[in-house]
Amino acid sequence: MATVKDIARLAGVSPTTVSWALNGKRVSEESLRKVLEAARELNYHPKMSARSLRAGKVFSIGFYIVNPSLDPRLNGYLFPMLAGISKVLAEDNYAMQFDIVMPDKLDVLAKKALEHSVDGMLILPQFAGVTERLLKDLPDKFPVVYMQQDPVANPEHCVVIDQAEGVGLAIRHLYHLGHRSIGIIAGPGEHVDNVLRLQAVQAVFRDLGLTWREDWVAHGQFDMESGEVGMRRILEASDRPTAVFCFNDYMAIGALRAASSAGLRVPDDISILGFDDTDVAEASTPALTTIQQPVFQQGQQAAAMLMRLIKGEALPAQVERIRPVVIERSSAERKRA
Repeated sequence: MATVKDIARLAGVSPTTVSWALNGKRVSEESLRKVLEAARELNYHPKMSARSLRAGKVFSIGFYIVNPSLDPRLNGYLFPMLAGISKVLAEDNYAMQFDIVMPDKLDVLAKKALEHSVDGMLILPQFAGVTERLLKDLPDKFPVVYMQQDPVANPEHCVVIDQAEGVGLAIRHLYHLGHRSIGIIAGPGEHVDNVLRLQAVQAVFRDLGLTWREDWVAHGQFDMESGEVGMRRILEASDRPTAVFCFNDYMAIGALRAASSAGLRVPDDISILGFDDTDVAEASTPALTTIQQPVFQQGQQAAAMLMRLIKGEALPAQVERIRPVVIERSSAERKRA
């Protein structure tokens, strides 16, 4: 079994530096990188408690969202997701560590895996490129299930909401209501959800023969304020669309505000459709038609897959896709003649 001295020799640093790096004390970024790389190469694991040593486990998993924002709006889907995960963990008497990790602090996850402070991880990477880096940094064979599919990486085990399916449901719902002029309020460019939804909406437009107009497309930040600004931009077009699809509910609420300020009635004059089915959707006036993400089910299935990996099952590489559903309320209706 590798020791701290072995890591120090391979990394070219002192044993004290190794000890500090592995115990969360301040060392230079370069030293930390060298120590983590050497520890991974040597398959180093620190000593466990007597109870954990007997079982070879610490009876805890980590659930980590990689996102630079500590936005409280995460609660809209986070709580049911946590509830789904916890339901599965309780069956095996497992605990859960939870954290929101900044994209520039991913070495924290590599360190947790190398220290075996958790038996496995559920990771929700919300920005492109995060998964690719984690696949390089995390130890081989360490149990990890990803809860978002990064467009630029292909991890072995994923449980995801089918974003393309959700977008297809949204656009086709509006299409079946007679809308052929559809505006889009997309999210921040680097967010994985936005990338996947934007790719999907353009594909559905092509399939249905709908016209993509740049003056009917705005980009927001997944908040009400940017949704309101985006809707105002779209309404400045010489001829406005008959419906607008927003990439989340908060921007859809902002779009409702902008439409009202412009003297438009929703859905009589313009239909608005959101995404997520967070708590604000049903509480808005009019109540928001939206795409529901079954995140409780996602949490359950991801945790179940992770527990199977922790128990040593040799699962084939797989992506489990969970289908969203349309929640029909009052903000979208058949196009008026």
